[in-house]
Amino acid sequence: MKRRDFIALSAAASAANAVGAETGEAPPLSFGLITDVQYADADAQGERHYRESVPKLRDAVADLAKEKLPFTLHLGDLIDRDAASFAAVLPLLEGLGHPVRHLLGNHDFDVVDAEKPGVSKRMGMSADHYSFTASGVRFLMLDTNDLSTYKHAADSEATAEAKRMMKSLADSGAKNAKPWNGGVSPDQLEWMKRELAAADEAKQPVIVCSHHPLLPEEGHQAWNNREVLALLRGQRHVRACFCGHNHAGNEVMDDGVPHITFKSLLHEPGVTAYSVVRLHRDRLAIEGRGREKSRDIPLRPM
Repeated sequence: MKRRDFIALSAAASAANAVGAETGEAPPLSFGLITDVQYADADAQGERHYRESVPKLRDAVADLAKEKLPFTLHLGDLIDRDAASFAAVLPLLEGLGHPVRHLLGNHDFDVVDAEKPGVSKRMGMSADHYSFTASGVRFLMLDTNDLSTYKHAADSEATAEAKRMMKSLADSGAKNAKPWNGGVSPDQLEWMKRELAAADEAKQPVIVCSHHPLLPEEGHQAWNNREVLALLRGQRHVRACFCGHNHAGNEVMDDGVPHITFKSLLHEPGVTAYSVVRLHRDRLAIEGRGREKSRDIPLRPM
């Protein structure tokens, strides 16, 4: 780093700390956020320009690296298809200079059956769902592909059971009875209960992240979103829910908690979508790039 850049960064940090000292507010937890890159070495289909995801991701990484963030969230669908696509995009993320906390998306499993069990390991994940803590904030990283018609081998009992579940949803008229959606298994729901209880005991704020939205119920939501919501409602330490999957984005409030669907980076050549998110005690500040708009979202008291 050049000396003048170091001095500028030091001055900015000092100014931010001074403001925090005057207001009595701790500095916010800041991090990057990218979702639905969906790279493939394939021709464009409609407004999905698959090859353009590489230069756009490269530019996003360079921009986020300048922010000196502790980590970046990636909310799933790094590729669109074909395991070979990972080799084109995963190395680009190394330019961030900080860890990437991945989620799995439905397109990440659009690979041959033999390669599906190794997808999370290929992305450097120790587990398909997990939690981590940063600056006293606990992040629950859900796997909403746990119950799905695409995560497991086509001839497996898990896939057969998922098809039965999707048919039952379709028979009931559910909008989300789609093969690109999925759900959270009973074991993962029990894990969520334990994580939420531990966070409550430790008085930790919680951010819940999932590839498929929990809300709104417009067709992209996880198959058993209401089971997940039942665990979250009434939990005052749950601050926000972040997701991807619906490329157009969305934002709703439920039980005082913002459910934010972030926009996909995939669409339109030269037009990007990603964010720097800053979690304050009483608000979320989203600094959007490209299609992702900047805004402040008030948070309820814990």
